[in-house]
Amino acid sequence: MKDELVAEIDRVAVANGQTRSSWMANVLASAVLAPKNDELPVMPTQGRGHPEDMIRVTVRLDRREIEGIDTVAAPIGMTRNEWIKRTLRWQLWDRAGMLRLAPATQAEIVRLRKQVLLIGRNINQAVHAMNAANQPESSLDIARIAGSFLEKCDELKTLLFTTRLSLSASIGAEVGYWTENYRANGA
Repeated sequence: MKDELVAEIDRVAVANGQTRSSWMANVLASAVLAPKNDELPVMPTQGRGHPEDMIRVTVRLDRREIEGIDTVAAPIGMTRNEWIKRTLRWQLWDRAGMLRLAPATQAEIVRLRKQVLLIGRNINQAVHAMNAANQPESSLDIARIAGSFLEKCDELKTLLFTTRLSLSASIGAEVGYWTENYRANGA
């Protein structure tokens, strides 16, 4: 960055009672977490091999099989070809570690991540308020601020724990789906 820009960022950050780094982090988080970004597509990983390494395979399937593939691929945001390639790769464990979750699952994780970041920002603001209340000249009541903050932390801890369990189960179910573990468990 140019020196003039750095100086302007420092001026604005100090005026807001923040360091350059925290001000920039807040601005970037606000920009990234803006609701208008929720529907942006998740870009696939590029560069997964050389074109000469790719070999076309043609498979003839019954119309009902194609309809079945389309039926299960659409809700998870995949095309027919993507679903077939992913199924084959998972079955062979060929580059399975490089596979991403299905687009629908990945989009949900992105939304959850944004929610957790917003929660973290709120916690950060509450801690700043408690620090301000803890200053000798402050007229703020730290006991009132800290009490409600600790109650919210307990609620958030429970919410984050149940969300983590749910997310873990969802991802486990998707991996199970692709590896046929779901069939072994009676699905």
